[in-house]
Amino acid sequence: MRLFAYLCLVAATAVGCGGTDPKAFPADAGRDAAVDLDGGIDLDGSIDGSIDGGTTPDGGVPDGGGPWCNTSTLCPVCPNPEWLCDSQNPCPAGEICLPTGCEDLSRCFVAGGGACENDADCGDPDYACEPWIGRCLRIEPGCDDSNDCIAGFACEDSACVDRRAPCGDALDCPHGFRCFFPSPDQRFCRRIGRPCADDLDCLTLGVPCGDVDGDGRKECMPSLTPNEPDAVSCDNSQCIDPLEPVCEPTVQGMRAVCGRFGPCVSTLDCADGFECRDLWGDGRPECVVPGGSCIDSSSCPERTVCASSRVDGAPPDAPACVTGASQ
Repeated sequence: MRLFAYLCLVAATAVGCGGTDPKAFPADAGRDAAVDLDGGIDLDGSIDGSIDGGTTPDGGVPDGGGPWCNTSTLCPVCPNPEWLCDSQNPCPAGEICLPTGCEDLSRCFVAGGGACENDADCGDPDYACEPWIGRCLRIEPGCDDSNDCIAGFACEDSACVDRRAPCGDALDCPHGFRCFFPSPDQRFCRRIGRPCADDLDCLTLGVPCGDVDGDGRKECMPSLTPNEPDAVSCDNSQCIDPLEPVCEPTVQGMRAVCGRFGPCVSTLDCADGFECRDLWGDGRPECVVPGGSCIDSSSCPERTVCASSRVDGAPPDAPACVTGASQ
């Protein structure tokens, strides 16, 4: 069966190929794990959104006029008109129609996953190889983890939910996130410690893959020495100071330090006064201050995440629903 027809049918029934309700995000959107096809630019959060993928720097028209749509922090420039989609203009195979954050505009986001030549390359019966685009696409409803969702979405109760907390710069993002610029019209806080099988899964984050907390599972994590040849992911065994016992990404997200906020297996891995909690809801807990106003991200509104804010020079905050920058 042609997966193009399947994807469009599901998209049409779930979001009308242009619906603006993120909760209606199609359950069969494919993986972005092995190669983030929706992410070609991954910067440190200092970019001002001046690149706009072929149109003018202000997101306007080629004659230098003003923006043709109302932009936001999540959507800093108007999307390329060729990317727009709605019920009359469905997305091609391997892409899905989602809200951009610029007014009520929706555009096509790539939903493909790992490269493949046949179904066996996908390694999971829930996925099938789409030979026309050479990518594994999810063919079964639901999601197993956030790698089954478009970048910025999280798998919660087997459904992909919009967690694109917008950011203007790196400091808008909480611990464990970086300000991610996957395309000129998208800028949001993205979680770094996503599940991975090898370094290729962490390519667009610009970090290696490793078993950070020694539980036998791998996740993306920067290196303590990222500029050395063959830099490897930081792991907690490298952090011997009991005051800073876990690997913690810096605010830019490209380097790790030994700190207090990072992956853990139990509270015993954390500094005194911290506990080990699964804030993202994917079974990969992190050290945080006890208490807070959220249990995990599923208890927060869409486009926010349950996380520990970065507050320079102040006592660490307990987890709360972080909104990022003002939209």
